[in-house]
Amino acid sequence: MAQFDLKIAKKERSDGKIQLDVTIPARITGNIIKGATMAMAMSNKISLKDVQEADIISTVIEKVGEPAYNAFINHYAMVSMAPFAVSEKALEIVMEPETESKDQLCANKDFRFVVVVTPKPHYELKSYDPVTVRLPKPVVTEAEIDAQLVALAENNAQSMADDDACVQANSEIVIGIETKHKESGEQNSILTAPKRVYKLGDGFLPAEFDEALIGMKAGESRTFDFNLPGIEGSEPTPVTTTVTLTQVNKRVIPAITDAWVEANIPEAKNVEGLRKMVHEQGTEYKNKEFENQKFFMAASELATRFIGSIPDEIYEHTRANMIQGLTASLQQQGMTIKQYLEQMGMDEQQFSMQLMMQVRESLRQGFALDALARHLKLTINKDDYEDALKRIAPNNVEEARKEYEQSGRTYLINEAALRTKANKWLYDNANFEYIGE
Repeated sequence: MAQFDLKIAKKERSDGKIQLDVTIPARITGNIIKGATMAMAMSNKISLKDVQEADIISTVIEKVGEPAYNAFINHYAMVSMAPFAVSEKALEIVMEPETESKDQLCANKDFRFVVVVTPKPHYELKSYDPVTVRLPKPVVTEAEIDAQLVALAENNAQSMADDDACVQANSEIVIGIETKHKESGEQNSILTAPKRVYKLGDGFLPAEFDEALIGMKAGESRTFDFNLPGIEGSEPTPVTTTVTLTQVNKRVIPAITDAWVEANIPEAKNVEGLRKMVHEQGTEYKNKEFENQKFFMAASELATRFIGSIPDEIYEHTRANMIQGLTASLQQQGMTIKQYLEQMGMDEQQFSMQLMMQVRESLRQGFALDALARHLKLTINKDDYEDALKRIAPNNVEEARKEYEQSGRTYLINEAALRTKANKWLYDNANFEYIGE
């Protein structure tokens, strides 16, 4: 974790919260201001390409105003440094730190602010004995193998000429195409080719182009006009194109026979060998997932021993974080929560109930593992830290490490490491009973 030589005075408040009076030393305030200014410029789409470094601050202030600028750099400094203060004092907290400035951030001058945090509540369990978990053993069924073979066949489908077919919406076709600008007569090289595979409905060309091809048969040519969309808001370009249809394709799905398997998956030899291979691969995958499930279910069983009630503000904070995380994930996929609910076949009330159950389970499991760790007097070391990172980001351990350490949020990894270690003890000592045995 980065060292900033923060001066931190800790005191307990009458409302049960902890206050940290933090001073950022003058030697680093200039760098914080620079980072805050660049962040504000980016968020306000201010181009600094041709701006001298000495003029960057004045350029941003001119755009947003001095009060907004001063408020932002104060907020930026406090939000950036508060996690380091929490980690340095090795505090166990819930929810995000709250901050309040005592000064205006200035270069080469100490900056004082207050951090207020909510200590993590401690709970007890009805019992700390190893848990008993009943669950079905993973089985790869014949129906699942059949489904895998169907998917394999569909993935190996080939496009072949359908001699009697005419072009329909979503048809895949082979065409020759020649396109010219309507006004200049100049040839459009991108839309001119003696042979090209084209799929209607893919959105590569405007809908009017696809509509003009509907009903064509192999050997037929059509000449028609349409507009190419403009680039970055420019006007559409009128063009004239001549399309000659060579063939309409049909999708031919192969039959999974001994001969097909021998030709395409020789290591399986025949259909029986392929089914055995699919069964082995499915069993390996399910067994791996099963161990993760057992790890989770052991913690879930421990949570049934939870004693006490969790404050509403912690519930609400966790719920808000879950929604924020889901929203961000959906945005990366180009989807809204409404679309997600439609896809999942849920209405808002069902989603709200499911989310409430997830929040309750997550919090109870976490606090139950905390209680077990205290009972066992567990401590964490470097290996425990690594285990936690692997569970948080199994494919991006180093990136996750950098993100947590550079943001000062090592207290979150410490919490995760201790809970993971407690969960590991729980898993290693659990009695797993398998349904059906």
